[in-house]
Amino acid sequence: MTTETLNLTLGLALTPRTKALFDRSVQPEGINLECREQFSEGYDNTGARHRWIIEGRISGGELSTSSFILARSQGVPIRALPVFLIRKFRHRCIYCPLTSHLKNPSELKGRRVTVHRYNSTTAVWVRGLLQNEYGVRPEDMDWHVVENEIGDEVVYPPPKSVRLRFIPDPRTREHAIQMVEAGDIAAALEPYNDLAKNPNLRCVVEEPRQTEAEYFLQTGVLPVIHTLVLREDIVADHPWVVKNILIAFRRARALDERYLSEEDKNEARWLRDLVGDDPFSYLLDSCAKKTLETLIDYQVQQGLLKQRPVLNDLFFPQSLQD
Repeated sequence: MTTETLNLTLGLALTPRTKALFDRSVQPEGINLECREQFSEGYDNTGARHRWIIEGRISGGELSTSSFILARSQGVPIRALPVFLIRKFRHRCIYCPLTSHLKNPSELKGRRVTVHRYNSTTAVWVRGLLQNEYGVRPEDMDWHVVENEIGDEVVYPPPKSVRLRFIPDPRTREHAIQMVEAGDIAAALEPYNDLAKNPNLRCVVEEPRQTEAEYFLQTGVLPVIHTLVLREDIVADHPWVVKNILIAFRRARALDERYLSEEDKNEARWLRDLVGDDPFSYLLDSCAKKTLETLIDYQVQQGLLKQRPVLNDLFFPQSLQD
């Protein structure tokens, strides 16, 4: 039994898989857990959360997986648990104006595209898809970004052959989407759920679910987008924290049904039927390993990472003992 009580603050998105932690239906043993959702306004909130975690301003939380891998490679003292809070296919994240003549992602060659941050996880996944599935290299497009990279996470800047610039003021993600709606930028490679309901935009991939299912059956890859991390100094002083946090997140995941909308339930059923297992079992299983190795492949291919990390070394050892 744990005899001490530790105060921890984790930055998390409020989702059906984390809500039981926010409303304290689930509380980790020996931990007074504060779940913090808000770090900035609008679309910029997620990037702000990532910066707080990378900078060590809070105990840890839900971090861009690409940013985490790059940060670890630079010696930032954080490590992961196999709690993959967002796993979603990324073919559905290529949006163009409703009136665009684009019919296939392969037609993005020579076009202007926007991402909120060049080395964000969604951007890495979509570039990997574009290059390896559709024959469009990063050098074949003009990249218009909103955010700076997150300081110490940047191991290497994008190759000089990549044309990268900021969008004009006001430099917000919302403004970047407006530029796509107006046709000033050909496509947004972004994960925002509300873009699928935007009447001025459409997905470039005509049948994304079908395309994503075919991709999974061919590759066995279900993209990991966000991963739970903790500061290493906390775990060094309190090794039991890893197990207790892991148990709590699994318990919260088991209660997500009570918080799911009908749309969420339909997506969850489709994903489970496709994958055949629970994609949110929070284990470093064969699918998760294959997926993370593929993400690292893409980081190396895109010149963001020169030396491949040992996958297990990214995680706290005690989190892999199940």
